[in-house]
This record gives sequence, structure tokens and C-alpha cells, in this order.
Amino acid sequence: MNTKYRDQVLQACHGLAAYGLGSGIGGHVSVRVPGEELYWSNALDKTFEEMTGDDILLLDFEGRLVNSDRAISPGIGFHQGIYKLRPDVGAIVHTHGFWVTAQAALARSPRVLHNMSTYFHNRTAIAPDDEIESIAPAMKPGDVAIVIPWHGAITLGSDIAQAAALHVTFDYVCRLDVTVTESAPLMPEDHAAAMQMLLGEADYLNRTWELMCRKAKRAFNGEVIVPLIAA
Repeated sequence: MNTKYRDQVLQACHGLAAYGLGSGIGGHVSVRVPGEELYWSNALDKTFEEMTGDDILLLDFEGRLVNSDRAISPGIGFHQGIYKLRPDVGAIVHTHGFWVTAQAALARSPRVLHNMSTYFHNRTAIAPDDEIESIAPAMKPGDVAIVIPWHGAITLGSDIAQAAALHVTFDYVCRLDVTVTESAPLMPEDHAAAMQMLLGEADYLNRTWELMCRKAKRAFNGEVIVPLIAA
């Protein structure tokens, strides 16, 4: 069995953990197997910090495990739902990181308060819960993030590099939105549009993914990932 995509899920779990996004039970990362109705995702009973290759499981698009009886999250169904609806999505990240969850408590997308916030400007859906029946009507083509009020958030990418890098970036801009006063001025629309283009030219997401991988390597103590970035 080709383990390339399994290994990508594991690397993302460790990278997210290095950023302080994997200390509790819950949250899931997945990568679609191209050309098949299958995806890899993580087991429920370990944190991102603790994950090993044996904890990354193969599922079909009905949410059924392939050759495993491990426990998976009961809320994992939106992964295959999104993959069915969005052929452009190759990887999905969902966490309950502190700042992501704080943003979800506000039940809104992050304000455009920084250059990185522009990634999510007009590209963030608000879904009432994590069921695909709620996400589907809220999600627009091209959306890269989904806020689930009072729960957490989801990021979407064409591959794991995009989905994971968007998630740590989303956590950063959520922290800004939650902590900066409501009276702070928002970035003008023309400035936000120009910044979106500039970030694409800079290949920021792939470079952030590479940074996540380096941080995960530094954070591994021989047994688990010890977060380098505290919540």
C-alpha cells in the first residue's frame, strides 16, 4: 500500500502540534487519495503530539474504515462530504486550537487586520455545525476556511501544504481578531486585494508548510512533539 498520503497526514499532525494546535483529544487532518474515493485521517484516541504512522487510518467516502477497527471521530463525516462537493480540495484540517476556538465563539470570520488576514477575506464560510448538510449551503467555491460557531474551524487546500499552512495562519489571524479592539481600522479593500496577490507570488503557504516541517523536527523529543509555540 502506498503510504505517501498517510505520511503527509502524520507530518501535518506533528507540524500543527509544534504550533500548539494538538494538545487535546479531537481535531482531524485528512488527505484525499487522488483518483480514488479514499482518504487518510487520524485516529481519535491520541493527540496530534502523540501520533505515529500506525495512528493514521484509511477511510472510504462513506466514512468507513478500510482494514482497521480503531476509533475515529464521530464528527469526521464532513471530510468525505467536502471531498465529494469540492474536487479542488485535496486536504482538510480541523482543530480546536485556542485562538481558532475563540474566533468560533465570536461566530464570525476574522477581520482584515493584517496582511495574512487577506487569505481569508471573502473566502471564509460560517456553518452552524460540522455536518455536511450545514456546511454545503454555507461554503462557496474558492472558500479556504470554515468557522463553526462555538466549536472550531476547518481549512481547505489543494494539498496538505496549503491546508495545514492555512490553518496555522488562520490561528494567527484569529488571535489578532480576538485580542485587537473593535475600534481598530480595517484594511481597505484595494489594499487587501493587492496583498492577496502579493502573498500568492511569494509562495507563502508552501514556505510556511516547509517551516512547519522544520518546527516539527525540532519539537520531537524522541517520543512526542513538544510544542514550540504555546497557545
